[in-house]
Amino acid sequence: MAHVLLVDDDTQLLEANTIVLSANKHKVSHAHSGAEAREFLAKDKPDIVVLDVMMEDFDSGFELARHIGGSFPDLPMIMLTGVYEYMDDAWKQSFDEDKSWLPVHRFMEKPVSPTVLLCEIESLLKDRRR
Repeated sequence: MAHVLLVDDDTQLLEANTIVLSANKHKVSHAHSGAEAREFLAKDKPDIVVLDVMMEDFDSGFELARHIGGSFPDLPMIMLTGVYEYMDDAWKQSFDEDKSWLPVHRFMEKPVSPTVLLCEIESLLKDRRR
């Protein structure tokens, strides 16, 4: 069982993902903004964070990912985005090469099925344990 922090301003997405993750014995916490996630992380550390890019501001997810990467370098992150497919290959390659700018371990294009997200979370956690 892992503790998953879901960070997104879309309550329906949070609810759908929570149902699937909880049914698979994961503890789930929510934050509806980057600021709320920072407050949560000041008190508790999950096993993994799943975060959206665009929340209270266009780049809230990027800012939060950089904060987490600097404060919790071993904390795995999955970024959900509706814009990744529109980024050109140079942008994607720069994310892969410079983890200090955006220390995200996986990108997933929204909308993502809760079951697919569950598989990615479990895969990433398994990879991190090795």
